[in-house]
Amino acid sequence: MSLNTQIPGHGGLRRIIAALGVFVAGTAMTLGSTVPASAAQNINPEATGSITIHKFEEPTTATGLPNNGTQQDTSGLKPIGGVTFTAQRVDTDLSDAQNWQGLEQYTVAQAQENLVAGSAQDKVTNTQGVAAFTGLPVGLYLVTETSVGENNIGLRGEPFLVTMPLALDNGWLYDVHVYPKNTVTEVTKEINDSSAFVIGDPISFTLNSHVPSLPAKSPLTAFGFTDTLDSRLDYVSADINIAGVQLQGGDYTVGATDNKFSLTFNESGLVKLRANQGAQISVVINTTINSLGNGRITNQASNFINDPQNSFESNTVSTEWGALQVLKYAAQDESLGLSGAEFELYALAANGERLGGALRTAPETGSSASFVSGDNGQFLVQGLKAGNYELVETKAPLGYKMDSTPIPVTITAGSVAQATNISVENTQVEPFELPFTGSTGALMFAIVGVLLLVGGGIGLSVLRKRKTS
Repeated sequence: MSLNTQIPGHGGLRRIIAALGVFVAGTAMTLGSTVPASAAQNINPEATGSITIHKFEEPTTATGLPNNGTQQDTSGLKPIGGVTFTAQRVDTDLSDAQNWQGLEQYTVAQAQENLVAGSAQDKVTNTQGVAAFTGLPVGLYLVTETSVGENNIGLRGEPFLVTMPLALDNGWLYDVHVYPKNTVTEVTKEINDSSAFVIGDPISFTLNSHVPSLPAKSPLTAFGFTDTLDSRLDYVSADINIAGVQLQGGDYTVGATDNKFSLTFNESGLVKLRANQGAQISVVINTTINSLGNGRITNQASNFINDPQNSFESNTVSTEWGALQVLKYAAQDESLGLSGAEFELYALAANGERLGGALRTAPETGSSASFVSGDNGQFLVQGLKAGNYELVETKAPLGYKMDSTPIPVTITAGSVAQATNISVENTQVEPFELPFTGSTGALMFAIVGVLLLVGGGIGLSVLRKRKTS
């Protein structure tokens, strides 16, 4: 039956029922709008909520976003995935109003000593940097960054306390969003051995990093690099620049003792770093190679922020070297070593062309480029960077023919005992043809003698015939 259906004889009743309906509906609407607002003034101790972590890299400039527990627009920030957080409930009953009174003075250290056993939960941030702890009962929670995963975290986030629910504008927030940030930095290492071919040549290492972006409450107080150089490398010098600008010597202190290189920034240098957060910083370490060893030299450096213990490693770089053993011998008999043969050695590019002039035997002194065979016919090049070369004879041993045809040589990494062996033969200069005993001169005399005898005999015969006639 419709409310508009006419009921004969009951007009007054219909008017009362209609009025009552309007009153009930209006009351319901009023209660519906005021009860939740009124209830928001008090905590529901039976409720559950959540703490959602949003993990990002520390930006070079402050975002200006509020940190009141509400969800924020984080576009433009770089999320960090793979970071583990642990949330633990602190042993304090927040259903007791008295316990709320002392929370403003409560510290992380106190919380760490007063945790509810078995309450720890671990969550790992996803690729969006998000990790959510859900179904949390009302209480005080300690949230700790327990693992940074594979990330190059230069400065970890500090543990923090959060209540669930969180006070907000005379109300309570049961789903709390927090935005802890990390200082993420990375040091990469490059090697330049393009000009190194023999012992004594230069090898440089470049450390590339960025000036860390730190929150205002954790300013940059120390920054530096360390590098343990291989004993086969001799330290020469270092060059440091920020954003391509060379720093002055007073901005930093360099130490290089017993192959341990260290670089720490002085206060004037730290001022420049703080003013250039996020800028690239490069440190070039110049060295020379002094010996071969096992043929492989590796190197890795580390970078620290605020505390030498708060450091992280660079990638590892390497340079490979070998040796060359050359034997000069008389043709067809390697046991006959020939001394005094001189050679030049040339490094080759990937396309087979020569890289510059002949290699020097001792580049640190600028000595001759010739390699000379000794009394046993041999000479040893104790250090050559792995790669392709040409060996060219420039002077033959006395009495032997010189062959200046380039000899290809490939050097592989290894010790002197694993040297590449090259054997080069020489043939003797051909001798003049000498007369043998009783040869040409005696034969002529014999022929002349025979002719004389024959001629004499013929003459006597003719003379006799003339007499008889």
